[in-house]
Amino acid sequence: MLLLDSEAISAIAHGPALRRDRVRALIAEMRKRQLPVATVASVLAEVVRGRPADAGVFSGLRRERVQVHPVDARVGVRAGQLLGRIRAGSELAVDAFTVAVADLAGGAIVATADRSDLERLASHASDVVVADIG
Repeated sequence: MLLLDSEAISAIAHGPALRRDRVRALIAEMRKRQLPVATVASVLAEVVRGRPADAGVFSGLRRERVQVHPVDARVGVRAGQLLGRIRAGSELAVDAFTVAVADLAGGAIVATADRSDLERLASHASDVVVADIG
């Protein structure tokens, strides 16, 4: 599975051409391998602001057929455990939810332009790889 974080979603919605092309290449590779492309509901809080620009976000999610995974109790608990492992606070909660979804799914690639925090979290998960779309 490919999980898109907020930078990856922003890229497909209205990002710079180079970043958008990198994300689309990852998505194309996943489609070729018949693997899902997804994000986590909490990530939407980082990219949706109740403005006309939100249309680009929703259009990109639809166009790329991005599944949205919920944050349920299982994900919340796993995210908390990951935050505890790296001794971080709730400022990294959205990243932790993303890695938790990846971990609970048995592994995934997480596309981001901000690798450092996600890599710290992923180092305590199984088969979670962070891909730089920078």
